[in-house]
Amino acid sequence: MDSKKKYTCDQINSYVEQVKSAKCIFVHGVDAFQRDKCFKQIINILNVSVNDGMNSFLFYGDDYARDDKISPIMESLNMMSFDLSEKIVSIKHFEQLNKGAMERIAKYTDDPAPYAKLILVSDKLDSRLTAVKTLTKNSLHMETTEMKYASHLLQWLNGYLRENQIRMDEATKNYFVNTVEPDAFTAYNEMKKLELYVGNTKTITTNDIKECTINSKTYTVFELTDAIGYKQKENALKIIENLVNNGESIIMVVSMLTNFFFTLWRLDALRRKNISASELMANHMNDINPYFREKYIKFLKAHDRASIENALKQLYICDSRAKLSMAEDMVLGVSVVMGMIESE
Repeated sequence: MDSKKKYTCDQINSYVEQVKSAKCIFVHGVDAFQRDKCFKQIINILNVSVNDGMNSFLFYGDDYARDDKISPIMESLNMMSFDLSEKIVSIKHFEQLNKGAMERIAKYTDDPAPYAKLILVSDKLDSRLTAVKTLTKNSLHMETTEMKYASHLLQWLNGYLRENQIRMDEATKNYFVNTVEPDAFTAYNEMKKLELYVGNTKTITTNDIKECTINSKTYTVFELTDAIGYKQKENALKIIENLVNNGESIIMVVSMLTNFFFTLWRLDALRRKNISASELMANHMNDINPYFREKYIKFLKAHDRASIENALKQLYICDSRAKLSMAEDMVLGVSVVMGMIESE
């Protein structure tokens, strides 16, 4: 097995043969929804049941946490199946095993039984652990796609579109990424709703997203960020009221807006050194989705240094008041938006 090769869970249909031939499959990453979905896809590819007690067995790391408790797992791996077909042994919550138990299972993968396939499903593990290094070397190594930034969501979306043969132009992808929060579970559900909405056309447009996704999700913090970035006071006030009415935490909103203005502050500092807009986009926006970089240049034109510092001050005050429960979320939200956007 190529220890340097990593596969992503959202593109599993591109390497079905590797899944079938691997003696050990190691699925890990921070996204529980993606891990579980990937495990189900593996089981479907192998065309086996998860736990029939004869040719397939499912264990949970929580129940076998210590190395002196994993004998049933090792016996299942070393015992031939009843009909001499390939036996499937799966361990979920592998991260719950202690170091000794992990190392025993990792050592097994150095010389696995020819009639058994081991599937490990785990939260993200420390890559420096000896067991993890061994498993990575000896296994079909599959990772969930991290959904921390819009760029991660775009990567996931492109994979989903390819896998399901759905057409979406770049402007529509941009709109989807700017509308849906970067979370695999949420994004997957939104795409399923859109597929049902468009039916057999297999083409999703921006209007489809507006009609289907936005109506179900109301407004998002990303839309609030845009409205404030462009200093659209009336729109920003409408969105903050909508967010609070739909149960969004004002502390979370303040946190995201603070990150947004700190990004503007950093870019403004570079701009004040006479760095051009093209150089800013090319070399200083690695953490920003390429489709959104021109938008940030426009935000910089709307906000000078004084405006950015004022916004950060208003957000700090709002955060302090929210944590002390000094006012209702609606009052705090409207006040901070009013304080950040100057009157025309």
